[in-house]
Formats: sequence, structure tokens, C-alpha cells
Amino acid sequence: MRWAVQYESKSGVVGLCLFRAESLFEALEYLDAMRNHGHSHVFNLNQLEESSIDELYRLFPGVVSSGGQGVEKGG
Repeated sequence: MRWAVQYESKSGVVGLCLFRAESLFEALEYLDAMRNHGHSHVFNLNQLEESSIDELYRLFPGVVSSGGQGVEKGG
């Protein structure tokens, strides 16, 4: 399964992480690992069904409209 999650690092950078995990349990373990490696805030976990850019825009509108941070839509 494919997953996406938003995160904020200790320096304040907000981003989007895409990863694979076989189950929700494994996905949650991955989030714990992210926290242990310096991401102070990990939130908004979503399982991706399409893995398309449109799906990312729909699930993470705040990242897309953040003015240069996160995922940017090309013309």
C-alpha cells in the first residue's frame, strides 16, 4: 500500500512524505521512526488509492497552496 503524510521538522520546514507499507500498523511504525529522526510533528496520514498528483492535491490542499513548500503543481 502507498501512504502519504505531512510532517514538520524541528527547523519548521513543512513537507509531504510518500512511502510504502504493507499495513496501517507498518505505516504507523514508519511515522514513529520519522519522529525519532527529528520530525517534531507528523500528521494527516492518508492511504493513497491512485497515487496521482490530483489525489495529492485533494488530500493535502494546505501543502500545495503553501507558496513554495511541499508539492507544487506544474503548468
